[in-house]
Amino acid sequence: MTAFELIDELESKPPRPLYFLWGEESFIRAEMIRRLTDLLTTPDNRDFNLENFDAKTDPLQTWLGAARTISFLGDQKLVVVRNLEELYRNEETSPSDADIKQLLKYAANPIPETCLVMTAAKADRKRKLFKALTKVDGAGECVAPKDPVLINWLKDRAQAEGYSLTRDAAQMMLDRVGAKPGLLSGELAKVLTYSGKTKSIKADQVAEVVGDAKPEKRFALANALKSKNTEQAIAILRGHLHRGEEPLKVLGSITWQYRMIWEVKHYQSKKLPRHQIAERMGAAPFAVEQAMQYTKNFSVEDLRKGMHSLFQADRELKTTGKSGEGILESLILKLCSAGH
Repeated sequence: MTAFELIDELESKPPRPLYFLWGEESFIRAEMIRRLTDLLTTPDNRDFNLENFDAKTDPLQTWLGAARTISFLGDQKLVVVRNLEELYRNEETSPSDADIKQLLKYAANPIPETCLVMTAAKADRKRKLFKALTKVDGAGECVAPKDPVLINWLKDRAQAEGYSLTRDAAQMMLDRVGAKPGLLSGELAKVLTYSGKTKSIKADQVAEVVGDAKPEKRFALANALKSKNTEQAIAILRGHLHRGEEPLKVLGSITWQYRMIWEVKHYQSKKLPRHQIAERMGAAPFAVEQAMQYTKNFSVEDLRKGMHSLFQADRELKTTGKSGEGILESLILKLCSAGH
């Protein structure tokens, strides 16, 4: 099962005694923990029935012992262990074979009085621990579901808040944001706030609030600039402006693309893997992955000159009375010219 399916399962079945959630969709992991917290604890008993651990700092035996200890309140308690991949980050502090054996023994027969949730951004199945955990009952990969599932998910979330979201409106959100549940949840919240007392939300309301946030859309202008496709770059620019986006916001988007590519390129030169680059930058892994597709097309000198041109355009937009569209089109011409 996927983690998304495990969340749906909670609508009709009681929580399982053990879950292992892995994958880069951190929103899905957080959503599962939130749902379990609401189901298994209350504000009055949360201090006793919820225990949180981080595998990076908390010894395996500590949180495994917590899972084995029954709540004195008599209810099923929730034990959450995050960042299980960190167990192997430092060879000196890696768990012993005996510890791993104990954990796998517990995973094969967890006590029903505890709901143990272990999460990992990545599960290396070459390791015995993760190979076994990905096969236990309650294991679910945190991946975004297919579009039809997400459309129904958006409609259900809107309904839970007292709103009716048409299928066309949900489809537009998905088209503009992409199959990213975390981003979709945030954009839906914006749409509901914008709609206010209007409880039936249609596609035109979504169009007024939700911009193109798909990674490929965000990097489309950078791609056109690198290929020196002036006509395409101008067309993309005008599309942003004609949808009512402010020139400074458009410039900020271009600058963000350049900075992201430059920073990722810097860490690539240090031979860091993608997940470590994302950690260093505090960026979403998918954004880093998208930027990595473009770093080879830009030299450091390209990026340096491009940033200089971007700063000049920013100064002009803020201090002169020139047309914002004209300033940005001149910028595009400069970035597409020889030497950039």
